[in-house]
Amino acid sequence: MSPPISQPDRRAFLGLAGVGLAAMAAGLPMPAAARAQDQAGQFAVARRQDPRLVAFDNGQERDVERVRIEGVIPAALAGHFHRNGPAIFERAGVRYHHWFDGDGFVQRWRIQNGAVSYRSRFLQTSKFAVEQPAGAFLLPVSGGGIAPVAAFSGANSANPSNTSIISMGAESWALWEGGSPMRVNPDTLETLGLVRLNSEVDGAPFSAHPRRGEDGRLWNVGSLGPRAFLWRLSASGALEAFRIQPLGQEGYYHDFLLTQRSLVLVQCSTEARGERSLERGTFGATRGVAGKPMRVHVFDRETFELVREAELPSGFAFHFGNGWEEDDGTIHFDIAHSLDGDQFQEFFKPMTGRFPTWQAVSHRVTLPPKGAPRFERLHARVEFPKINPNYDARRNRFVYATTFKDDKRQDWFDAVVKIDVEQGRSQIFNYGAEWMVEEHVFVPRPGATREDDGWLVGTALNWVKQQTALTVFDAAQPDKPFLARAWLDNAMPLGLHGDFRRL
Repeated sequence: MSPPISQPDRRAFLGLAGVGLAAMAAGLPMPAAARAQDQAGQFAVARRQDPRLVAFDNGQERDVERVRIEGVIPAALAGHFHRNGPAIFERAGVRYHHWFDGDGFVQRWRIQNGAVSYRSRFLQTSKFAVEQPAGAFLLPVSGGGIAPVAAFSGANSANPSNTSIISMGAESWALWEGGSPMRVNPDTLETLGLVRLNSEVDGAPFSAHPRRGEDGRLWNVGSLGPRAFLWRLSASGALEAFRIQPLGQEGYYHDFLLTQRSLVLVQCSTEARGERSLERGTFGATRGVAGKPMRVHVFDRETFELVREAELPSGFAFHFGNGWEEDDGTIHFDIAHSLDGDQFQEFFKPMTGRFPTWQAVSHRVTLPPKGAPRFERLHARVEFPKINPNYDARRNRFVYATTFKDDKRQDWFDAVVKIDVEQGRSQIFNYGAEWMVEEHVFVPRPGATREDDGWLVGTALNWVKQQTALTVFDAAQPDKPFLARAWLDNAMPLGLHGDFRRL
């Protein structure tokens, strides 16, 4: 049984769980507001000159009954492909400082009987309900620059529910790292209210990448300053256990690994610099420390007891593909690793009309019970790694990710890659120079027995045509021509993470 949360930890939810230093934000100086307006001006100038920046315009709700299809949708592919991401960046001439702060925007592509329909909706969070009628930003955010005008009562009052979306029973949950999940109707996209797991954990940090075990139970983590929040939920979404684990230093946990026996938490080479938090929020305060090793913390996934620790090369990682464990306790996992620990700073750039620099390289990590870990390079410049979900937490061979086919390209991904982590080989589909490629997910073929028997489904923005499209590939041969592509007649903002829910 998990212990009750202490008052210091409850206060940490307000100050450390994703919304920045809210108490300090109350005294935000007036020049910060002027800088937010200057952000809008800089973006407007850049937007007129660069059509690619449609990727960071405010989103618009839409319904399309029948989306135009190029090619043929596989008959056995049926379900809802959901995407979530930030999509209101500017109100009343004031623009957010950081891409990750925009209000949550869920898109639903319904695939059935060879046809595709589309719907998009903003999540009706308490933050959105206050700011939308006012037409102004009124609550503090993680990227700083917004002084609280409306009442601030904890993490969930500023929760934009803008980072990821998962299936949970008859509902979907929209996720943000600093607070509670938001319940969503997976078809209509109606916002159904916050997930209330337990009064003791209401508003606690619940990160963007929960992971399922073989029995359907769900594990997750949360960033809580120098502590980590560890979660376990039943397959139906009921709270089973939680733990607040001191780790001795500030950490940020967007993702983690789950194996058959362990929960693996990787602490990046960063530190929190409080002097920067007033102006640029917790994102601006999170800075890389050159030469500081990444720390690996391995917990028993049932008891949450810390089992062992290790070190990896200095750097930063937002995402991991999969983890699995041998009988002797050797743990294997893949990581999208960047040598530059200042990765949060890259995502201030889009709000002034520039593009982030993508540096992460795919590596395979082998963590033996004793001795030094092995850190083996797999593929250059990747992000958003995904696997066949039937292989979660057990041995897998293939990882799929976004990548660059054009080595000289800097703005956004132009390809998807299938990485064979056992053979060290890759297959790449090149979307081309006019595309900006988003995360793709693996959908297993019904009755499949091979790991790569299924489809790769994802969205991309064609900045030349100013249109967003959904593309379907044969996951066994993603380097071959796509099977089908469904075109919207307009562009949607680039999102973060998605999920496929079978009908």
